[in-house]
Amino acid sequence: MRRLLAMLLVMLLALSPAVGLSQQEVPDIQMLAPEDIPPTPTGMHHYLLVCMDSWAARMSRLGYSDGMVLVTVDEVAGRIIATSFIRDMLVMHPDDMPGRLTYIVKEYGVDALVDTINRHFGLQIEKYILMDWSQVQSIVDAVGGVDLTVTDREAGYLKRYAISPKSTTPAMDGAGDYHFTGHAAVIYMRTRRVPALNGDPHDIGRTYRTRLVLSSIAESLRDVSYEKARNILDSVMNNILSTNMTTADMLQAFNMVFAMRGTPVEMFRLPVDGTFRSFDYFGGASQLMAFEENRVALHDFLFDHAFVVNEE
Repeated sequence: MRRLLAMLLVMLLALSPAVGLSQQEVPDIQMLAPEDIPPTPTGMHHYLLVCMDSWAARMSRLGYSDGMVLVTVDEVAGRIIATSFIRDMLVMHPDDMPGRLTYIVKEYGVDALVDTINRHFGLQIEKYILMDWSQVQSIVDAVGGVDLTVTDREAGYLKRYAISPKSTTPAMDGAGDYHFTGHAAVIYMRTRRVPALNGDPHDIGRTYRTRLVLSSIAESLRDVSYEKARNILDSVMNNILSTNMTTADMLQAFNMVFAMRGTPVEMFRLPVDGTFRSFDYFGGASQLMAFEENRVALHDFLFDHAFVVNEE
């Protein structure tokens, strides 16, 4: 009897945190109704790049999304914009329950991730590309690597824990400018133990590094021929897990970006400073955002006008 009671007590203790967490209150997270999302301006195109938290992801068994960047090409204004989303922001999931953004692909699929971002940030994203880290590595190698500037703390971390001497030119040794191979670039993008070049810490810093790598990829295409650029496009198309873009869609996006090569990539991230706080959700650190403020900031940056919800 004592043994049975002890076992029951252990089970209750093991379950009690889950019971408490399931009743955890999350402040109201405001989504938009589809009819309140403004149309995308003429000449503007959105492409959501999603990288899974894996070096060998499978469509039959997708995990969490580790990197999410919206690439916006504005033909009219001549702008290319990379907007990153921190992965652990709390959003409303398709089941109308709060949860982290990073979980949505695993639990509901890529289309649900696109819809969630649209309804939280007032966008009309339609196209996406899904990759894993090994495929990102191959794409970086296809463009011949990327040039990046690192701080002394970044260099020390990368040299000590992550990359081989041959993966950068010159070999990593203190703050400075380096040429990164694909593998080194991916390790750099995923780093969050030390602040980024701009001072952003943790996961915020990781989103900054991701945008820097994308910007460096774009810069590497500045002087390439159309034929070589098409070969790079072929490498991209051969190194993705999934996309809802047709070959014609890919070619259209490629031609737009190629025509704008040399255009500096503008960078933006969500959440913006002063609009979020850390929130312990189900035992893990998350970010609780003021979505209306972030929608206004994003629309100001992308569209050069404030976001307005239809209040009829």
